[in-house]
Amino acid sequence: MKKIALLFLLCLFGASVSNADPPPFGVSFGVFYSSLSPYGEWISVGADLYGWRPQRVAADWRPYTYGRWVWTDDGWYWASDEPWGWAAYHYGRWYYDDYYGWVWIPGYDWAPAWVEWRYGGDYIGWAPLSPYAVFSVSFGIHYRTHWVTPNSWWSFTDCGHIAAHDMHRYVYRDGDNDRYIGRTRDFGSVRYEGGRVMSRGPDRGEIERRGNVRIDRADIVDVSDRQGERIVRGSDNRERIETYRPRISASDDRSAVSRPPAVRQTDRPVTLDTRGLDVRSREENLERGRDIRRSEQYRQQREMEMQQNQARAVDPGVRNSESRRSDRTVERAPVPGREYMQQQVAPRVQQRDQLRSREPERVIRRPEYRSTPSTRIAPQTQPRRSEGGGQKSSGARGGQSGGSRGENHRR
Repeated sequence: MKKIALLFLLCLFGASVSNADPPPFGVSFGVFYSSLSPYGEWISVGADLYGWRPQRVAADWRPYTYGRWVWTDDGWYWASDEPWGWAAYHYGRWYYDDYYGWVWIPGYDWAPAWVEWRYGGDYIGWAPLSPYAVFSVSFGIHYRTHWVTPNSWWSFTDCGHIAAHDMHRYVYRDGDNDRYIGRTRDFGSVRYEGGRVMSRGPDRGEIERRGNVRIDRADIVDVSDRQGERIVRGSDNRERIETYRPRISASDDRSAVSRPPAVRQTDRPVTLDTRGLDVRSREENLERGRDIRRSEQYRQQREMEMQQNQARAVDPGVRNSESRRSDRTVERAPVPGREYMQQQVAPRVQQRDQLRSREPERVIRRPEYRSTPSTRIAPQTQPRRSEGGGQKSSGARGGQSGGSRGENHRR
């Protein structure tokens, strides 16, 4: 009975005794457990939620540092040197716990890299997305809770080293991240475009210009065996990335048992708040995106965006200090669209210009100041010079004036 139960668990969670290759599509979610168990430890994070901790890594190890960045049609692709990179860097999110260190939370959707970017000057940086980062085909990455990526999560390097091999040798030490964050700004993340999940960061041409480096485009080729990512060069002297990316189905009964094999209960609870997590498959995201497009909230948002775009498209001759007031009026107007601009805003602007052209030029005249003997105040002047060239002191003048006033008084 024990052998039968063990075989049942192995089959349920994707472990194969004969090491046969799993099917390319519809693979069980348990393939992560069987593939990553030799390289780390699975721990219980919450109710029916498990995380994986890599073992035998450096003390200052961080995700997305041991490997290289490659430019593809899907954006920036992280080609890892680690044998488990095909799973932990292209599915799910990363979270750092003060007690357990870096923990990977599995996910359903595949992406070239689940990171966010910063760029400015000669610096370029990236950080792994946390489990609080919710992915949607309609909005891309957004957060349900207030979240700011800690500074220690970021990895910065010079633009000239973005495509270098062994990236961990070119990443600046995290003690200086405060300075690099102050010199850079947010520059994109993961989004859904053209039916694919893409990792859009800084533009390749801009990085080539700033870093004085050439970055070639590589192709992504699917393979059927669970191996580490490999970059090979074809006969056309073009790089190809061989990677294993199965389609993970959210409908799998991965919670059929209370606890999968080789998963231990944590000694201390992980600080990750599982209530803010929202893990959805690509099919669920597509269906959710259709519902959002039909909703009233989505329609109002689209109308507001159209309204703002129309406000920015006002004639340049009107875009002055007064046009700012018209822009605010357009943003607050209840009726959006081009018709409102043509029917309401344009006539008002034209009427204003006509009224201004008819007004005569106003000349402001200041009243002339006319002083009278009774109100005029003698200005303070310098002492008059005597004919002999000397100056009369104020004391002498005071004595003479005082004497004259005495004589007048006696008279």
